[in-house]
Amino acid sequence: MRGFIVCLLVLTLPCFCIAQSQQELQKKKDALLKEISQLQKELDATTKNKKTTLQQLKAIQNKIKARENLIQTFNEQVHLIDQDITTTSTSISNLRVELEKMRANYTKMVRYAYKHRTAYDILIFIFSAESFNDALARIKYTRRYNTYKKFQARLITISVNDLNEKKKVLVTQKDEKQILIEEQQKEKKALSVEQQQQDKAVKTLSKQEKKIKDNIANKKKEQQKLNKQIQDLIKKEIAAVSKPSGTKPTSGSTSTMTLTPEAKALSSSFASNMGKLPWPVEVGTIWETFGTHEHPVLKNVTTKNNGLDIKTSKGANVRSVFNGSVVSVLTNPVYHRAVLIRHGEYFTVYSNLESVNVKSGDKVTTKQIIGKAFTDKENDLTTVHIEIWKGTVFQNPQLWLMKK
Repeated sequence: MRGFIVCLLVLTLPCFCIAQSQQELQKKKDALLKEISQLQKELDATTKNKKTTLQQLKAIQNKIKARENLIQTFNEQVHLIDQDITTTSTSISNLRVELEKMRANYTKMVRYAYKHRTAYDILIFIFSAESFNDALARIKYTRRYNTYKKFQARLITISVNDLNEKKKVLVTQKDEKQILIEEQQKEKKALSVEQQQQDKAVKTLSKQEKKIKDNIANKKKEQQKLNKQIQDLIKKEIAAVSKPSGTKPTSGSTSTMTLTPEAKALSSSFASNMGKLPWPVEVGTIWETFGTHEHPVLKNVTTKNNGLDIKTSKGANVRSVFNGSVVSVLTNPVYHRAVLIRHGEYFTVYSNLESVNVKSGDKVTTKQIIGKAFTDKENDLTTVHIEIWKGTVFQNPQLWLMKK
């Protein structure tokens, strides 16, 4: 009996953990399906213009990436269901073994009871005791034996019911696995179609190599110019706060600064919100991530993103991600208007803005609107570029912003 109870506990406990994991994967899957649906809408919007553009290719590639993540999530779900099936099958096997033991034991008891089935047999058993105490012990034993026999019969009934339930669960799990496999195959077919679309777009855009290279060179030049402006402004901020402490800023000390107690508290508060900062727009999807990327069309050509590009809706408001003070408002031929905000030793940059409604020296609060996103009329694309700096060192904004 003890073995049966232990068996039930050991085999039931892992189910809770697996169920939790399945719930997490289902949430991830739902989010990816929503993202793919949104990306499809964006792709449909860009394909209204029959001319193939880099933006169309980017939309296809983002969709492919989301689809690949979805297929991987299906793999993880199937793997977890396989674990469920293994656990349930093991549980069924163990229950069968325990059930056979209980039935064998119960059969012995029934046979014994049959041999000593009359009241006369029980009385002989009691009165054949050598002492009064032994007779009392035999009376108690007889009562306990009858109680145990009834309990064993009830336990067998429970075990049979549990075994039947486990068998039903196993059938359900196998059905769920089959559904997941079919859905996964459907997503793989969709992925194959998208990869063909990508190849076709790359082939078309390859014919525009010179134009694309010129655009990359121009964007890189303006990016470097804007970065230089931002770095110079940050260095001035560092120099300004370093003077009261009697330290002279040097070329090697541009990434750190001596902070006032108020600025130190703001900086500490900003740092403690890593992974919790709100997005600079209410609605948006990541268009390009931080870091170095291979160009989608040109071979052996890479582009570097010092921040995060977020695709949003036309006319979207752009918000400060944290409390701070506006250092400067800049203009750039490629990135249009940009706002630099200081948060202690941290700085945030918001560029590709069509309009700005803050000025240098303004105090801003978390989620305060600082401007509107710019829309490229040529391809009907609205994006916002955000950068996070610690002193003069770039940070990956994706690690700082709240996960969607």
